Amino acid sequence: MPPTKTTSIDLIDAWQIAPGGKITVGAAKSISDSYDSILYIEVAGIEAEAYTGTEVIIEISYGDDNWQKLATFKGTAESVSANDLNGIANYGTPTVTLTDAMTGGFYIKGNKWFIKDGTIANSESVRTRSNATHVVTICELLNNSHADETPVYNSCDEWAQPLPRANAQVRTLINNIDAFDVAFTTRISKVTGK
Repeated sequence: MPPTKTTSIDLIDAWQIAPGGKITVGAAKSISDSYDSILYIEVAGIEAEAYTGTEVIIEISYGDDNWQKLATFKGTAESVSANDLNGIANYGTPTVTLTDAMTGGFYIKGNKWFIKDGTIANSESVRTRSNATHVVTICELLNNSHADETPVYNSCDEWAQPLPRANAQVRTLINNIDAFDVAFTTRISKVTGK
């Protein structure tokens, strides 16, 4: 008989802005109740500019405010392209229509990109499955609805980092060395029972 386990996925940092030229400190999350944990981080360029790549620092602690660096990642150095939704993109649909889906890499299968909602916490990243002219089919259903002319950007880096069992907390620092803002989010999956 295969083993069973109890798992959960928790949001730590909802999509939010990390201003250019600053370090943004993400929320601390307890992992004391977890046998195994994986941290998921996404960072999206949200200006049509040339980025050198955002630095992501994962810190862990064995108690309050005893933070130690676990890992560092560097985002992709690239020129970010912008586009807009051409029409409302409704929650639960697998397609979005862009003003020009044939440029900026939005049409490339497997490319991950970012929808920057007017309420930043309602933003989301999506991955291109296929395209037909300006209609892009994505690999998942939309988590939120987005208004006509909502901006989209063709850059979204992602990382998954296993966390040591012995630590009590985790947090993420977004060291945005570029002059341009980025958006980021973090989540954690935890095994809380076996």
